[in-house]
Amino acid sequence: MSLSAYDDLVHELARLDADSAASTAQAARRLERRRAALAEVRSELDAQTSRVAELCSTLRQSTPDLMPSPAVEEAEAAVDDPDAALARAQTALREAELSVKATVRAAQRPTLLPNAHHVLRELLVYGSCMVACLIGQLVYLAASGGGEATWWVMFLPPVMAALVGYLLVGAANRPRLPLTDRNGRPVRPVVPHNPRLGVTLAVCTMALFAYFAFFA
Repeated sequence: MSLSAYDDLVHELARLDADSAASTAQAARRLERRRAALAEVRSELDAQTSRVAELCSTLRQSTPDLMPSPAVEEAEAAVDDPDAALARAQTALREAELSVKATVRAAQRPTLLPNAHHVLRELLVYGSCMVACLIGQLVYLAASGGGEATWWVMFLPPVMAALVGYLLVGAANRPRLPLTDRNGRPVRPVVPHNPRLGVTLAVCTMALFAYFAFFA
């Protein structure tokens, strides 16, 4: 073997050694990035799981089973492209976070008819109470035929129905989750009760009963 051929072989071996070292370093960096991404996914998954469990407890709903099934674990073990799997996991976590935020926003709306105006909810609640009150008054009138107690029946049940409606309106307009400020602290919600509407409907109920009791 000539000296020039020997030098060529030495240079080739040195180049191959450098390429091998560079490939090893690149593979080590890729592995480190994957480990960091996996640790971030696991941390976000634990935080999301705790958030879902806390939200279910607050809303008094059953907590879903968030543990992966054996079939899912076997499929994850057979992944050929870890980078693509990590990207899909991060996308799924972002979608889950958006779903949790949408659930929280929905729970921060009023309990009854969340998309309706509060006056419509109050009219529905107060009106239902007054309809039930008027039915009770008419049943009493039909059973007793009137009498001295008719005046008390004309006034007291609508007043009691207005008080019950006031409590029910507060429950209907109150959100299931409190609103929060920028720092995440709960803000006391302003719950409208609209007692004037209740009083107005109570007076109308009294007038209707008086019509049926004294004029019909």
